[in-house]
Amino acid sequence: MVDNASLLFSLAERTADLIKKHVNEGANILVIGHNDADALSSLGIVCGSLKIIDANFTCRSVARIEEFLESECGDYDLIIFVDLGSGYLSELKSKITNSKVVILDHHRPIDIPLPQDWVQVNPHLFGIDGMTDISASGVSYLVARHLHPDAVKYSAMAIVGALGDLQDKNGERRLKGLNEIIVKEAVDAGVVTTSEDLILYGRSFRGIHQALASTYSPFIPGLSGDEASCLSLIISCGIEIRNGDQWRRLIDLTEEEKKRLYNGIIGHLTTHKYPSSIASELLGTVYEINGEEAWTYTRDAREFATLLNSTGKTGKAWIGISLAMGVRGWVLEEANKLLEEYRRSIAKAISYATSQGALEQMHHIVILRGGTEIDPKQISSIASILSSSQLLPEDKPLVAIAQEGGLVKVSARASSKLVDLGLDLGEVLRKAAEIYGGKGGGHRIAAGAEIAADRLTLFLLEVDRLVGICMKEAGLPVQSTLDEE
Repeated sequence: MVDNASLLFSLAERTADLIKKHVNEGANILVIGHNDADALSSLGIVCGSLKIIDANFTCRSVARIEEFLESECGDYDLIIFVDLGSGYLSELKSKITNSKVVILDHHRPIDIPLPQDWVQVNPHLFGIDGMTDISASGVSYLVARHLHPDAVKYSAMAIVGALGDLQDKNGERRLKGLNEIIVKEAVDAGVVTTSEDLILYGRSFRGIHQALASTYSPFIPGLSGDEASCLSLIISCGIEIRNGDQWRRLIDLTEEEKKRLYNGIIGHLTTHKYPSSIASELLGTVYEINGEEAWTYTRDAREFATLLNSTGKTGKAWIGISLAMGVRGWVLEEANKLLEEYRRSIAKAISYATSQGALEQMHHIVILRGGTEIDPKQISSIASILSSSQLLPEDKPLVAIAQEGGLVKVSARASSKLVDLGLDLGEVLRKAAEIYGGKGGGHRIAAGAEIAADRLTLFLLEVDRLVGICMKEAGLPVQSTLDEE
C-alpha cells in the first residue's frame, strides 16, 4: 500500500518533469511568491534550481496576492506560485487564462476543480499537515531535487523556510514530519550539521550576553532586548564573560556553564513571576549550514530565516531571494544592514506591545492595536514573538492589527491548547473577512487577514463571536453578550 507521503513525493517528481518539459521548450516562466522567510526560501530554491538548468525565468515577490491579481499577467507560458495560491484558486482561475500554472503551497487549499493544465502540489491534498510537517520551501524542494542533482544543496533552504514558519515550535524545538526526511537528506549530503544545544541568536559569533539579549524566539521578559540585564545575569551565574579581550560566545561555554546559564534564566523567570516553561523553548536542535562562515547570519538556519524575513519586511525581498539562491558578497553585506534596521524596529514595536494598556481584552480574543508604533509589514513578526512569550492568556487567541491607509493588516496567533481543542484560526479569519469584504485564511494556529479600516470593528466582533462558538463547542465556559447561535 502506498502511503500519503509517497503520493506527495510522486506528484512532486511528475511536477518537476512538467517544469523541465517547459524549460526544454524554451518557455518563459514567472515564479511568484510571498515575502516572508518561508516564501523567500521557496523562491530561492525554485529559481536557483531553474538557473542550474538554464531556464528562462522571472522572479517576483509580493506582500499581498492582490499585487498580482491587480497587475498584468504578462506573456508567460508557465507561472509557478510558491507559498501562495492554494487559498485563492477561484481568483487565480479568473485572472489567468493563457498560462499553465504550478502551485507549490502548504496552506489549506480551496476545494474547487482546477483547469486541466494546472498542477497543485500541497501536502493537505494527501492528509499531511502543512502547518507542522512541511512548509512551502519543503514542498518546493521536493520538486526542485528532481530538476537537477545539484539542487540537493537547497535542502538547507527548505530547513530555513520551515524554521522561519516556526515549524519547530512543537514542544521540542526540532523539525518533525516530512521536514525530518529533508533534514536527513541535507545531513547525508553534507549540506547541514545538526546538534542539540541552547538556541540563542548569534550563538557562534556574538558575546553570550549579546546573543541572549538578541533572542526573541522565545521572548524572555526582562532579558530579550536588554544587554545590561543579560550581562548581569550571566555574571551572577558565575560564568566568565571574557577570554582575554574577546567576549566569550555560547559555543565557547562548557556543558556545565550552559547548564548554569539555563538554570539562571529559569531563576530569573521565577523571581519575576513569569512562567519558567518559557526557558524550555531555548532547548532544541541547532541546524548549521556547512560552508557558511561562522561569523555570518547564514550559518545558523534560524538566524538565516530571520535575515530573510528582514529583507522581505523592509521591502527588499530581492536581496533575500538572492541569498536563498546562494549569492553572497555585497548582497550579504546589504542584508546585514537591513537586519539591523529590522531588529531595531522590532525592538521598538515589542517595547510598545508589552507596555501597560497595549492589549485590549474582548470576550474571547486579545487585541493588539499597532497604531503608528508597529509597521504593518512587521505585524506578523510581532504577533509571533508575543505568542512565544507565554505572557498571553492560553484561552484567548491574539489578534494583532496595524493600519496602512484605508486597509488594516491582521495577524492572529493561538495557543496549541486552543488548537488542540478545535480552534482553527485560518477558518475563523477567512469567514469573518469574507463577511465584511476582506480576505483571510492561514493555518489553525497562525492566520492573517486584510480588511477595510471602516469595517474593522465589525470584523473584530465577528472574530470574537466565531472564537466564542468554537470554545462553546469545545465545552469551555464562555462569557459573551453576543448571539452565538
